[in-house]
Amino acid sequence: MTETDFPAPPADRPGPKRRFSPLLLVMILVAIVGVGTGGYGFWTLMSYRMVSVPGEAMAPTIKPGEVVLYRWATLPEIPRGAVVLMDLSAFPDSGPGEGRAVKRVIGVGGDQVVCCTNDNLITVNGKPVKEPYTEDDNGYGREEYRPFSVQVPPDTVFVAGDLRNNSRDSRIYVGSPGDGAVPMSKVLGVVVGRGSVLGAEPFPQTTAFVEAGLPGDPVSDTGFRTSRLLVFAGIGLVVLGVIGAIVSVVRSAGKRRRAAAIPPAH
Repeated sequence: MTETDFPAPPADRPGPKRRFSPLLLVMILVAIVGVGTGGYGFWTLMSYRMVSVPGEAMAPTIKPGEVVLYRWATLPEIPRGAVVLMDLSAFPDSGPGEGRAVKRVIGVGGDQVVCCTNDNLITVNGKPVKEPYTEDDNGYGREEYRPFSVQVPPDTVFVAGDLRNNSRDSRIYVGSPGDGAVPMSKVLGVVVGRGSVLGAEPFPQTTAFVEAGLPGDPVSDTGFRTSRLLVFAGIGLVVLGVIGAIVSVVRSAGKRRRAAAIPPAH
């Protein structure tokens, strides 16, 4: 028998063909969308900050120690009635590193703010404003009646605490340089929520100045809610995509093992 008479060795049986799973592709895309959605939500959420309000100057609206959420991005203008976080260095008698405070804007640049009418109401540009968020006859008890009249300089705001008889604010400095007005550069943000970034609820905005006939709409900013939903939605999509991808890979591997275990047909 010659060498060529021996039968040819059997060719290796090809293994199961590897194919890319459509489900795996879909799950990868879901995870990528989740990263983008959550990342955008997180990035926009970073324009909001939390601050714990010390003291009772904003009572009863804000309790001592309550955490509020403020938008720190610079705003072109701030409406009357908005509650803001300000740098206390804006006041002429402030010391170094004195800190920050939360106050309510009762006048903007160009306004004439006067205290008070016979009903203890402030007037802004001659229009009496009934402020329901204050205490003690609109904040000015008869025994501590402190009249003032000020023309608010441009690019500043005139602020007061809601507890008018116990608040260090612009009214105290009328007659001093700047008349107690706070430059816009010293306004660090507008309060838009109560609580932590991930659990805040919208802060109640007053319409008292609009109802008095003054122009300007109240602050309307619930963007932190949308940003928060995007973060949670992004996390959910990433988790779904990762779990789906793992399931897809495991299923594909199982199919290949079962295919390899099937004996070849003779």
